[in-house]
Amino acid sequence: MRQIIFKLYIVWFIIGVILVSFDLIPSWLEWANSVFLILAGLVALLYATETFGLFKGLTLSILVGVTTFFVEGFSAKYDVFFGNYDYTDRFPPLLFGVPIGIGFAWIVMIMAGHALVANIKNRWFAILIAASYVVVLDLLLDPVAFVAKEYWIWASSSTYYGIPWTNFMGWFIIAFVWQFILSFFSSTTAPLAAKHAIIVFYTIVILFAVIALVHALYLALFVAIIGFIIVEGMRRWRYEKE
Repeated sequence: MRQIIFKLYIVWFIIGVILVSFDLIPSWLEWANSVFLILAGLVALLYATETFGLFKGLTLSILVGVTTFFVEGFSAKYDVFFGNYDYTDRFPPLLFGVPIGIGFAWIVMIMAGHALVANIKNRWFAILIAASYVVVLDLLLDPVAFVAKEYWIWASSSTYYGIPWTNFMGWFIIAFVWQFILSFFSSTTAPLAAKHAIIVFYTIVILFAVIALVHALYLALFVAIIGFIIVEGMRRWRYEKE
């Protein structure tokens, strides 16, 4: 089952890179963006079930998806935590004003983050690095989603594409808290499932990097590249030290 879902995701990703990057998706097909995230989320969920066990992995993944979906919706409605922003109708379908793909995206980021630092023994360092991966991704993702795609609209005067720094702090806090929670659960090694989750994470990075390049968001692309080099370097340094 995991292999089938993963292969379907890769096919969807390849098609999506072309269609989304060059704005070739017609309005009636924009729901395909959510399908992309749902498939990605399912790959990450299957990693969780193989790593934490079927019941715990499924429960943790659902809780990640539900809690983050709620936080996103609450923040968008009341302009708290992340900042002042609103979702548009360009990322359908929406539930309570929030794209349903958002919860699945968070499952990917949390579980892939866990997979990326699984070999690091120092608990706090692993949590910090996993959360940092998520923030670096958002430094690329948010400018693309806002400026290039208008999936959501920020009402901010921030110098970084009009995106407030509270947003990135919010992403870090959520990722940090969930990695902290996951650290209390015993896990087993699932190399292939971990590999798939990490590949999904980096294909999302590649997708947004290509869109950023096409739409001339060079600062976001540069910041993300430097950020990933630093975080990956720290992860490798700690792993080799241990």
